Amino acid sequence: MDELIRQELQQEANSCPVQSIPWDNIRNRAFNNAISNVPLGRIAVIRKIGYGFVVMVIIGGLLVGSGLISPVMARTLERISVIKAMFDFIRDSGLQNAIDKGFGTKVNRTASDKGILVAIADVLYDQGRLDIGYTVTTSRQDLGPEDYPGDMIIPLGSPGMQFFVNNKPIYDTAQGTCQKLGNGRVGLVEIYHRGDLPETFNLQIVIHQIGKQNGEWVLTVPVSRQRTDAATKVLLPMKAVTVGQTAILIKKIEIAPSSTIIEYELTQPVNGQLGWQNLPRPIDDKGNYLRGLTCYTVSKHIEENMKTEVIREIFETPKILPKYLVFVPIGADSIGYPTANIKVLLD
Repeated sequence: MDELIRQELQQEANSCPVQSIPWDNIRNRAFNNAISNVPLGRIAVIRKIGYGFVVMVIIGGLLVGSGLISPVMARTLERISVIKAMFDFIRDSGLQNAIDKGFGTKVNRTASDKGILVAIADVLYDQGRLDIGYTVTTSRQDLGPEDYPGDMIIPLGSPGMQFFVNNKPIYDTAQGTCQKLGNGRVGLVEIYHRGDLPETFNLQIVIHQIGKQNGEWVLTVPVSRQRTDAATKVLLPMKAVTVGQTAILIKKIEIAPSSTIIEYELTQPVNGQLGWQNLPRPIDDKGNYLRGLTCYTVSKHIEENMKTEVIREIFETPKILPKYLVFVPIGADSIGYPTANIKVLLD
């Protein structure tokens, strides 16, 4: 990543006179100032952000803060997606692939209060999830490393970071991580929406607390799913397997740029014991299980002595789209009901 920035800086710098600073000196100073990862207080934790993005932002801070070649750095960072730099070091093939194919959107929205600046850099939105890359920075001396790790962390949920669509709060599953960066933080929040968000909307982000500091940071971020929807493949297999008195129907498969969404219908007696953990596991044409991200119940109803649940499970989208998926029932053998696999062609 530092090589990419170096090349971009050199290309920009060729067109304007600047004070010369050896790249190795800048890079070494950045590495010497880098501080170890610390996870954000959160509902769940995704993998930590790699050092590449930290180096990029620290280098940017050194150059812009010193007044050196700030226009060059500004133009450079416009071309290098912040969220891509983050995802390059997260072991999530779906996100990395989606960003590599240009499905992320640079938004650059900022809000400042109490000497703390929050910047939303990039977003990625598809049928399975909404990802938000952000930075928190400050020049305040009282929020320095000696107060680490409590300062500059935005806790998810009230009174930390809350999300609204058309003034209605989003309560869907979210997870996040952040990493210390000098006197600030760089972070990523991921929202697993339930498929009921509009295709295009303004996402309101409201923050009332950062670390121990109360304040008000309000940002409005334009979000659109138009490009990812256009690249999403939708299949309706409507294939079922019966496990004892339970019928499991594979209703719908959506293969979006970063997420693969599989919708199941589970019908069984009211006292039936099978649940989401017994849903068939999808395996690709090379024998690899898709990596699961989250699972939740969309709806549930009871008619006479039978209950029906619609369950939505989110997986990473494989980098190379398989020709088919094989669904392997889980738990059938353990309760004495062996059953056949289900094959769904994706071509």
